[in-house]
Amino acid sequence: MKKAAAWIRRCFSLFFAVVACIGGAVSGEASIKTGNMEIARTLEFSYADGVSFCQGLATDGKTFYGIGAVKFLNYNAITKIDIETGEIIERREMCLPKQLMQKGYSHLGDGCIYQGKLYIALEDFGFRHPGVIVYDPVTLEAVDFHTLPEEGRGNGRIPWCVIKDDVLYYSQSNNVDEIRMLNLRDDSYLGALKIDETLFKVQGGEIYNDTLYIVTNSGFRDKTMHAVNLKTGHVEPVFVRCTGRLDAEGEGIAVCPLEDGSLFHIIDVGAKVKITSFRPAK
Repeated sequence: MKKAAAWIRRCFSLFFAVVACIGGAVSGEASIKTGNMEIARTLEFSYADGVSFCQGLATDGKTFYGIGAVKFLNYNAITKIDIETGEIIERREMCLPKQLMQKGYSHLGDGCIYQGKLYIALEDFGFRHPGVIVYDPVTLEAVDFHTLPEEGRGNGRIPWCVIKDDVLYYSQSNNVDEIRMLNLRDDSYLGALKIDETLFKVQGGEIYNDTLYIVTNSGFRDKTMHAVNLKTGHVEPVFVRCTGRLDAEGEGIAVCPLEDGSLFHIIDVGAKVKITSFRPAK
């Protein structure tokens, strides 16, 4: 199992080395295009390391929990990263339980830390029975699983999830005009919050101070983060970041204030995997 995981990371590292050569001619520096934000810092990783956390991000304030997946290879991983230094502390690859893989589950998405557990969005290969898997952040062992009820599945895609007051919020990835809600106490569907703007290529979400922040992969170099009012459904753009590369993909988000003033921490994947931290401009 470890050898297979290492082989996958090496293969993808070679693939993205080629991508880097192709995309290098049209790449530039990352920057803020619109919005009152600035880049505080960027942690860069080779794709050989970054494939194990190229989809989602969660944090407990001390550690980043990077979440990786390569759907068609059934590769899934969770990686602990020191939030200050960027050092990879621990990596657990092929982390899906065998019984879930046998049911067709194949792709981890973005997630969050809630009450000492790591919750991650999980899709099956045919997008029929999306769910949320729960891990112990200390051992990185799976400890629970929630299947979304039929009325809350939509098109079967669930790229992200976040929790507040025992309510799990999530959406599908494209044509997003509502945020769905699940009661974690009994796995009952609570309905959906209609939002006043349709979002596309949604990759991650996180709640901070009663506001839901959503990141998307729409656009080429430019990626937008939106703020959603959880009471009214009103959507506003917070800022647009230029990744500097046409081939970059915007992925998951974690929200946590750090000493350098940064608050939003977002994964971008191109020739390298980057965790970029953003703070309000001075």
